[in-house]
Amino acid sequence: MDDKEKKAQEIYMQFQMLDQHIKQLQRQLEAVTNQLVELSVTGSSLDEFKNLSPGKEIFVPLSSGIFAKASIKDTSELLVNVGANVAVKKDVASTKSLIQSQMEEIKKIQKQMIDELEKMTSHAAHLEMQLQNMASADKNS
Repeated sequence: MDDKEKKAQEIYMQFQMLDQHIKQLQRQLEAVTNQLVELSVTGSSLDEFKNLSPGKEIFVPLSSGIFAKASIKDTSELLVNVGANVAVKKDVASTKSLIQSQMEEIKKIQKQMIDELEKMTSHAAHLEMQLQNMASADKNS
């Protein structure tokens, strides 16, 4: 194997590794975007919840696609999971504020991921161009 072939093989391996990393980052970005959508829906649900009056009947999700009918007793307090199986009482406004903070943090992460994805995609395009140039140079030789 001559130096040109070895160099082409190295570039191709770099390209393959970069391609796998890009695909992994795209999956992670999709998961982060889904988290943002879920938090946005939660924020909208909180807006609706604060307008409910005690005694109002609602459907409460038990699992994906499974709901139970329940009556609202109190709209002034919520139990919010804060991690490690710990739930604390919060009012709707502070819960909404918590959701907004989480969304801002996730948006920062999303922006970093998008920037990184753009850099990797640009680098992959550069490697692909190098490979094409090497292939066309071989054909013309």
